[in-house]
Amino acid sequence: MDDASPSLLDHPVPTEITGAGSLAVERFTRLLGGFVLRLLIFCFVIVLCAVLSRMMPGDTLEVMLSTDFARGLGTGEVQQLQETMGLGGGIASQVWEYWCKLFSGDLGYSIPHAAPVLQLLLIALPWTGLLILGAMPVFLIGGALAGIEAGQQPGGTVDRWVTPVVTILASLPPFTGAVLLLLVFGILWPILPTGGAEPLFPSTEYLGRATGVLRHAILPMLALALHELARFYFLARAETLNLTQRDFIVNARARGISPWRLRWAYIGRSLIPACLSRLSDTLIGLVSAVFFVEIVFSYPGTGYLIYSAILDRDYDLLQGAVVFMAGVVLLMNWLIDGLSAHLARRG
Repeated sequence: MDDASPSLLDHPVPTEITGAGSLAVERFTRLLGGFVLRLLIFCFVIVLCAVLSRMMPGDTLEVMLSTDFARGLGTGEVQQLQETMGLGGGIASQVWEYWCKLFSGDLGYSIPHAAPVLQLLLIALPWTGLLILGAMPVFLIGGALAGIEAGQQPGGTVDRWVTPVVTILASLPPFTGAVLLLLVFGILWPILPTGGAEPLFPSTEYLGRATGVLRHAILPMLALALHELARFYFLARAETLNLTQRDFIVNARARGISPWRLRWAYIGRSLIPACLSRLSDTLIGLVSAVFFVEIVFSYPGTGYLIYSAILDRDYDLLQGAVVFMAGVVLLMNWLIDGLSAHLARRG
């Protein structure tokens, strides 16, 4: 065979194929690394929650024995109850026992509520999800639209009026905003319910009950939305200020594109990766904010469940609720990070 004859080895692999392969490997490595990191954080949260909850003064049995009915129990009976309730031994043994139960799929049993922790969480989680999912469109769409309007005309009417108001809202903690909404729309101008998730006597009809649930959720939703609206307003305003100087926006304006199309198809679309990245960071703030909001409005979600667990020193319920919410937040954070990275690469 002639040495000069062509061979398959003489034809290099197209750069498009090698580039796509390396990009796929990079994405997979990034996703896997993010998942492992969040898994380690999740394990740390489990240990930290188990240790800190047991460092609180008192326990479930002491809270139960504080009633007059239980004052006649002897020392031996109290010790036997401690062993039965899993409160005997030191913190290390209790934490190890909790780990063993957790990884066998058992979140524990709430003695004050006389129900499994998982059952209580499945009842409370939809109420918390309703508040968070209802608040998201308000602060995402409302904050982004107001930020786009202010960023397109810095120093204009919208910017001069909205920016100071949003700055004040940004300085309010979530429980303060919840109390103010409760005071204004529940007491001074009583047009909305002040607490609970449903009326005392809910309607038997589906539409009537849904209306009652939505009316009770309006104020908690607004309290959550006001807490996060400022972040997305200032993000959209800053990004819009930068985008208006870009060539494709200048050319679009020169071609006479309508203002609404410019906002939605050009500026709004370019804001999606930045808003998703901010939403990933916002999830933790939302979960902590919903804790205070549910307490103010006596809303039967996971935040109010954690509050009752703290008062009752209900270790299993407290640990189960915190661990469950931490897992949900970390998983959503991982998914949103992957999606925002994908959209950012697409431009």
